[in-house]
Amino acid sequence: MEIILNKEDLLNGIKIVEKVTVQKGSQPVLSNILIETISNDRVRFCATDLNLAISHKTKAQVEKEGKITLSAKRLGEIASKLDNKPITLSLNPENNIVTISCQKAKFELIGISANEFPQVFDQEMQEIEDKCFEINKNTLIKGVKQVVFSAALHESASVLSGVCFNIDQNTLEIVATDGNRLTRASKEINSKDDSAIFIVPSRTIQELIRISSMINDEKVTIKIARAKIQFVFEDVVFDSKLINGTYPKYQQLIPTSNDKIVYADREELINVIERVCVMVNERTNRIKFSFKENTLELSTDSPEMGSGKDFVDINSNFDEIVIAFNYKYVLDSLKNMDTKKVKIEIATSLSATLFKPADENENGDESYVCLVMPVQVR
Repeated sequence: MEIILNKEDLLNGIKIVEKVTVQKGSQPVLSNILIETISNDRVRFCATDLNLAISHKTKAQVEKEGKITLSAKRLGEIASKLDNKPITLSLNPENNIVTISCQKAKFELIGISANEFPQVFDQEMQEIEDKCFEINKNTLIKGVKQVVFSAALHESASVLSGVCFNIDQNTLEIVATDGNRLTRASKEINSKDDSAIFIVPSRTIQELIRISSMINDEKVTIKIARAKIQFVFEDVVFDSKLINGTYPKYQQLIPTSNDKIVYADREELINVIERVCVMVNERTNRIKFSFKENTLELSTDSPEMGSGKDFVDINSNFDEIVIAFNYKYVLDSLKNMDTKKVKIEIATSLSATLFKPADENENGDESYVCLVMPVQVR
């Protein structure tokens, strides 16, 4: 193999795939990137940890076909230090040594045979058409960002550690919950399926967000086959295992009869929470929300530190109620809303409270909902 790449293309290829490599493990090849020629002007970079796999195609001048795996860490460090000139990678197949040269600089990097690299991209995924839908990339990324923070952090084997995708005709609902809060975003898609439901690991979602920031494509195609999912862009294919299990019936958890309604300025509410939480008890993270006519008082006290309070102007349809929340849950929901005003729907001081966008410029769009369970008022 002998290929010539621009420094930018080489570094971009490494950056897109390197995060799924395994730096410490029983299989040394998993810390490497597979580099293989696929035409006279294209090469492909692949990496996997056996749960996730990423493939990225990029431009290159192919002088001689071939393939090899190289250390992601070392290759990235070498490439980043080279001049912004064409970089040549030349493989000696007898000893798996790749010579990396640019101008007068020359490095020799020992690789591992491509034959040891796992076959992670199943052909069945390329052929699946009945479980396939297309969505605008920015719409998808906005949706998953709005919910992924609500997934459980420390239950890697649980369905609650993932994000639920629920397809019903041309609507995609994206949902996450950790048992104390639940977020749901609804997006329009172009689907060939009448319905499908699957659970994507949170790590996969975070990696998808990272990859998407480096891709200019407007659309992404999502394919489902057995226990796997693929996100297909023009030059990038991202493959992940799904979480096996039954997701909670989240529709039944979202109340529809909360009759106490509050409207508040989202930015002002965020600012007040961030001021008051300076004095919060770090063990409970509890802030008390005292709703009164046209005023919301936020207060907290800690026996070891002291207390704090601040106020927000509101519009409400009731006289008074006091609720306590883990302030981090409320902040997460508010910061992931694209709205000027927030609508808060309350039933009682101990029942699920809903936070929704309520900007009049968005015609009261309530496709995004964040449910937060209160904590005991003390």
